[in-house]
Amino acid sequence: MAKLVAAVGVPHGPGMPRDVARAPGQLRGEALFKQVREQLEAAAPDVIIEISSDHLVNFFYNNFPQFCVGLIDEAEGPGESYVEMPRLTMRGHPELANALLRHCLRTNFDVATTQELRLDHGVLVPLYFLTPSMEIPVVPLYINGLAPPLPTSRRAFALGRTVRRFIDGWDRDLRVAIVASGAISLEVGGPRVGTTDTAWVETVTGLLENGRYQALARRATEERMLAAGNVSGELMNWITMLGAIGDARPLFVEKDRGSGYAAWKLE
Repeated sequence: MAKLVAAVGVPHGPGMPRDVARAPGQLRGEALFKQVREQLEAAAPDVIIEISSDHLVNFFYNNFPQFCVGLIDEAEGPGESYVEMPRLTMRGHPELANALLRHCLRTNFDVATTQELRLDHGVLVPLYFLTPSMEIPVVPLYINGLAPPLPTSRRAFALGRTVRRFIDGWDRDLRVAIVASGAISLEVGGPRVGTTDTAWVETVTGLLENGRYQALARRATEERMLAAGNVSGELMNWITMLGAIGDARPLFVEKDRGSGYAAWKLE
């Protein structure tokens, strides 16, 4: 049977690869990514389910799914010209992706699908730091954290539980890890650029540290998340992951301004 062996949460700032290249060994974010990478490597996953939000690269307001599974053999990126990082090719895992899709549909989660993707920084920045060899196949699971109206955090949490039930019941001998990526408090292009909702970051990380995942799902309303910044709905990527974690407590939870870093060992 398949087994969920690890889960990690990280940010995906598009400038991080550039900033780390310009000041190697000097940034807190680089050290925190290394800390998370060590835990992910120790778990030795065969495949990763990566939960992120599309940044208007594959979807736009006229056709923006709330939940979407990537049924891909491989995909390339970044698809944004402003992201200064090497061009990467990510292998998919069509068998897992299709099996997850069918499980979701059988359990009344009508997730969308795509068979073609241009990868954005939300997917690639975490992989660039966590799995730089790009050898581990990845199934992308997109959550709409950017284009209001957003799905509810409780629904995202329920999707995470569905993902966990699928993994536990899938008759394949595979070690699965979940990578969730998104901001806790971040404003992009709006009037509050450069500000961090410190109170919300402390609330979120405190609930994570204490394993109060359902409480976080209740408190992370669309209004509260977007009050922390216009793209802070990306927290739902983490909340989806938390639904899959169960009662496990994190090995650590760290923060860097409006970003969080955490890891869970699940075996």
